[in-house]
Parts: sequence; structure tokens; C-alpha cells
Amino acid sequence: MKKLTLNTVYLTLLLSLLAFSAQAHALWIHTSSNTEIGKTHDFKVYYADYHENAIEALADWYSDVEDFELWLISPSGKKTKLETKAKEDHFEGSFAVEEKGEYQLQISHTAKVLKGTTAYQFNAYAQVWSGKGKKVSKQQRDLSLSRKQKSSSFQVNYKGNALADASINVLGPDKENKEILTGKKGKAKATMERKGKYFAEVTYTDQLNAGDPSGLKAIWRCATQVIEVE
Repeated sequence: MKKLTLNTVYLTLLLSLLAFSAQAHALWIHTSSNTEIGKTHDFKVYYADYHENAIEALADWYSDVEDFELWLISPSGKKTKLETKAKEDHFEGSFAVEEKGEYQLQISHTAKVLKGTTAYQFNAYAQVWSGKGKKVSKQQRDLSLSRKQKSSSFQVNYKGNALADASINVLGPDKENKEILTGKKGKAKATMERKGKYFAEVTYTDQLNAGDPSGLKAIWRCATQVIEVE
């Protein structure tokens, strides 16, 4: 029987902690839900685990997560890649509001696999409304978490289709954590009565077939959205 040295045990523990960190943390887009035509709308992107009150410095972000691409979808369906500026613990940027209706900010980044047979995909969304108008047209994407304007009802889709029996974790401003389950149409309603920020997150794991060309056994996906109730 092969003996494990102290260094081997330490390395195994470290890799396990890295994998756990990737699952516990997620990308989050912070921005106001409301804006007006003619204004410049600001946003920030964090890599954090709000259950542990942990916001990571850029130097500590997992794998190549900092290489994410952030896309803006306008009410007319125009898709624009947004530029971001790196700060100590987040990225920030802005966009010009030129149309009436719903804007959506989207991130979908699969991190480079450091070790093991599981890939981690981070999806983050933010919905911004400039009055009433067109909704964002359906975009082909992996795992998404969205809602209607001024609504606490969430919609979970996977590759464009409603995802039933998905567990949405909602952390409220009072640090109380609640889980809600989607129905057959991928919908679930949360209770967000108190003022402050709510952090909603859903996860889904793809178990891949044996012998998949990627060499992976699974893809862990998460989708997040920050809602600020005023």
C-alpha cells in the first residue's frame, strides 16, 4: 500500500479547498434596477460568497475568472461587449442608456480547470429598466436567473428552456437565507419585503457521459442576480 507523505496530504487538502471555494463563490453584478434615457448607468462586478461575507480581492479570484466577458443586451436586441476597469476587489464600468425598456447585463464564463474532472461555470445577470418598453429578446445561454420588472418572481432557464425543480437560494438584507423551488415552468416566487439587497443564486450540475472528449466528468454551473429593494 502506498504511503501518503505530509506534503501529499497537504496538496490534496489544498486542491479540495480550491474546488470548494470555486463552488461557494460566484460572480455578481451590482447595479441599480432603474435608470433613465440619456443617463450613464454604472455597475460593479464582484467575486464573492455573501453567506460568508467574503468579497475576494482580484489577486485571489479563482483560476481565470477575472477574464470574464460582460455583454449588454439593449431593448432592441443590440449586443455590446462592455469594457471594465479593475479595482482592488472588483471591476467597474458604465453604459449609456439610449433606449426605453429593459437592458440586461450578462456574464457566462467557464473557468479554466486547475485540477480534477469538474469545470466551474459562472453566470451573472442584472436587469435594468428605463421606464416601460421592450423586454430583452431571448438569448441562447447556459443557466440564467431572471425576473419581471418590479417582481419577486424568478424564472430559471437552462439553454433556453425552463428548468423545473431548481433550487434558488435567496439571501436577504437581514442575512436570513431561504430556498425556493421552481415549478414545471421554471418559475418560483420569493418574499422580498424588506428594503436592501437580496442575493439570488441557482446552481445546476451537468453529469457528462463516460469518455467525454473533454476529459471532464461534470460541469458545475451557477447563475446569480442581485436585487435591491428600495
